[in-house]
Amino acid sequence: MKKLISLVLSLVIVLSLSSCMKVNITLPEKELGVDSGASENTTAKPQETVTLPEITTSPAENTTAAPENTTAAPVQKTPLTMSKAELLEWFNLSLNNVKEGMPGFKRAKQTTVADISLSNQLANTLVSFVKGMLLSEEVEEKTATKGQSCVEIMSPDGERYVSQLSMADVKDISVMAQGTGYAVTVTLPDAENPTKDEGAYAKIFNFITVDDVMNTYAPKVGATVARNNVKVTYSGCTAKAVISPDGKIESYNTYVTCVVSLKDATVKKGVTINTDVDFTLVSTTDYTNFAY
Repeated sequence: MKKLISLVLSLVIVLSLSSCMKVNITLPEKELGVDSGASENTTAKPQETVTLPEITTSPAENTTAAPENTTAAPVQKTPLTMSKAELLEWFNLSLNNVKEGMPGFKRAKQTTVADISLSNQLANTLVSFVKGMLLSEEVEEKTATKGQSCVEIMSPDGERYVSQLSMADVKDISVMAQGTGYAVTVTLPDAENPTKDEGAYAKIFNFITVDDVMNTYAPKVGATVARNNVKVTYSGCTAKAVISPDGKIESYNTYVTCVVSLKDATVKKGVTINTDVDFTLVSTTDYTNFAY
């Protein structure tokens, strides 16, 4: 019996040891299996995160695209935001392109007497005569044909340009919106006896000079006067162009006014009268109906 009990206990111990060995053997196998699975999952997660930069790349590309669009379409100045120097340059270029591009247009020019006075009271009877002679000029109309030279039709006559003004030549320049375009107005400073060879007036206007008074206006009123007794004073003269956003002239107007003074003039009309004569001349020239 004692032997039998010893045998059973021995078997139990053996079975217990083998059981422990199995546990010791299989536990690492289970732990290894868990590690293997975890390793596989860990490997899979980095693969998913690799795609994140691809997702975030799209906004980055869009961010890069925005500056490109800004560069491609920069904010451009309109005439309303230009400096006066830039505005004058645009004014000159647009006007000069008329003689270069040769569009068709109509020109109407009129010179009138706004006022007249004589120092000799006895000569007051001549006022209506003198004024009538000066007003005998009718409105002068001309048409420029598209594609043909307008150098002789658009002021200054005979020049290849319409305006060569610099900021030193102008008293002021302003702009305002007008219709779909912009009206640019240039005002010139006052001047006395300007010539057609130099000065601001020669760069943009057809105007009356002392020579014109001696050769045309004095003879018209029957007056004889010494050249050094002639004075022509200009004030308030302007040039206004309505220009489209792409730089084409839609209309153009020049306004030139002056006071012509003849000192110690001799006026003959039936009788001879010595007098000072002052008369104000206003000349307007309108260019319209531009066809490009």
